[in-house]
Amino acid sequence: MNRDNTEALAADLKARYRRQLQREAEIGDGRHGRKVFLAMLKALEELPAKRFEPGDGAVWVWSDLHLGHANVIRYCNRPFADAAQMDRQLYANWEATVAPQDQLICVGDVAMRDALCEATWRRIRGAAGRRKQLVIGNHDLTGAGHLRVAGFDDICSLLWADGDPPLLFTHEPLVEVPPGWVNVHGHTHAAPLTRTPHINVSVEQIDYRPLALTAVRALAAELVQGRYPEGETTLERVASLAGTSAAA
Repeated sequence: MNRDNTEALAADLKARYRRQLQREAEIGDGRHGRKVFLAMLKALEELPAKRFEPGDGAVWVWSDLHLGHANVIRYCNRPFADAAQMDRQLYANWEATVAPQDQLICVGDVAMRDALCEATWRRIRGAAGRRKQLVIGNHDLTGAGHLRVAGFDDICSLLWADGDPPLLFTHEPLVEVPPGWVNVHGHTHAAPLTRTPHINVSVEQIDYRPLALTAVRALAAELVQGRYPEGETTLERVASLAGTSAAA
């Protein structure tokens, strides 16, 4: 893809996300106030949309870690006694899954509360993975739309990956998914899966550990054809498709 085509595609994808955020900034979404989406809009304009560049290692995806956020345990029925236990398990699953030469994509909402600190950013910098990429979520921003996270090698407003089908990574599930594409997102946590071209990689959906991009692509190939494997979570859909309980 030449530079002109890449820039045109980035502009189109941003425009789709912008229209959605503008609507939400007018009325909210029932869970978040207008200010959240105004912050997302500001960040969308300031941060680039990027094309994913594969490397030699495996690629892993997850979203909505909410490090340090005790209330998310209750909100989303996470199986942890407190935020400290949750954070330890998320970090342990990261290290047990991702190899030093691999890449990791986080689709937003890294940390909250006391975890918004330099100790968290140092741990992310030193965690497994040759390249760690963040697609911003609403909790990665201040109310004024400025970044409040660090530690990643790259931060963008949205990310797309070439392939059959192509994948679009956004924090929120995108309403206007381009025809023939599949949207990989977070934000909706443990909400029931849809019969649409969306793959929810919130940690509640994937057993709190990164999911292989190869598994995401296999599932995307089914969804874009209007086929929806059985399962109440993304991980169960992947297992159903593969005929095994393995995630990777």
